[in-house]
Amino acid sequence: MVEEEKKTDTKENHLHVNHLNVDTKNSMISRFVVAVLLIVLCVPCIVLGDYVFLGLILLASIVSTHEIVKTPQSLDHKFNNILYVFAYIMMFMLIYWIFVKNNLASYIASPETYQFSLYNNFETPTISLSAFVTCIGFLFLMIFFDKKFTMQDFFYFIGMLFIVSVGYQSIMFLRFYPFTEIQNDIAILTQSSVVINSEEIELLKTRLAAPEFKYFQSIGLLFYMLIGVCMNDVGAYFVGVLFGKHKLCPDISPKKTWEGFFGGVFVSIAFSLTFAILMAYFDFPILRILDLDCWYNVLALSVLMPIVGTFGDLLFSSIKRFYKIKDFGQALRSHGGVLDRLDSILISSIALGLFIPLMEHSWAVWL
Repeated sequence: MVEEEKKTDTKENHLHVNHLNVDTKNSMISRFVVAVLLIVLCVPCIVLGDYVFLGLILLASIVSTHEIVKTPQSLDHKFNNILYVFAYIMMFMLIYWIFVKNNLASYIASPETYQFSLYNNFETPTISLSAFVTCIGFLFLMIFFDKKFTMQDFFYFIGMLFIVSVGYQSIMFLRFYPFTEIQNDIAILTQSSVVINSEEIELLKTRLAAPEFKYFQSIGLLFYMLIGVCMNDVGAYFVGVLFGKHKLCPDISPKKTWEGFFGGVFVSIAFSLTFAILMAYFDFPILRILDLDCWYNVLALSVLMPIVGTFGDLLFSSIKRFYKIKDFGQALRSHGGVLDRLDSILISSIALGLFIPLMEHSWAVWL
């Protein structure tokens, strides 16, 4: 009898299977319910795109800005209200200035045919240098006029405003770039002197306005990123809970394990790669550079997303650990604040916003 018990214990230790307690099960259920509600809210906005999606990003950025300003504060460490106002203005300018810049460029290039568009020249995420320098100058002055605002706060706000604004702009880039790609093709053909191009231009314009492109194929790039990041979270969470034993980074995120990390990477690659390949197979490629002939680009981005996403998670976790807070906020209930839910998505979007233009130019930017 004793020998049988020892064999059973040895077998369980060998498998390293963790048992789910009541709190863990309740947490899973709560997270699932909130996730479903978020999907019901966000998916229609993503599908409709245009200004509806812009409004969703605006709402998320407003809540995120509040969480950024609130994080370093405590009962004995309150900032002046002017910092709140300035942070909201800067976040808005850093995210949305690109639309003003791109449309000004389009108007100057062709004032006769110009029409305002969210897709004009949106070829890569771009932050206004003037706005960023203004942000640095204002925050530096805060050190002199607000005794509670320290140099540590200065670098925190610079870093968070930059990362989060670039992240949100990169998310918009992933939603709008498929339109930009076709608009660029139309512009190139329009400038050409070949008469036969008129038929190609009309075909591209028809495709641009077609519902199957506007509400289905064009969302492929953003959904590709969301699948890669979310499935990494799902895979890492469940594999970590069930089989996690070796801590990944206990000083920053005690619950993360190497088993969960590799499980998340594997699940993420499997789902995102399959999604991109199926889109291309059924003649709805996400982008030209992500079709079946460019499978290596798809594989590279599919591997990149879970790794970068995990880095983003650890980056934001280290900030919370430094300020001794559990979550950035409670806007999403069991998921914490908006930044708690979007940390991996923001960083992964920035990575895709960097690598997709490089791939579009055959990496010529680095040559």
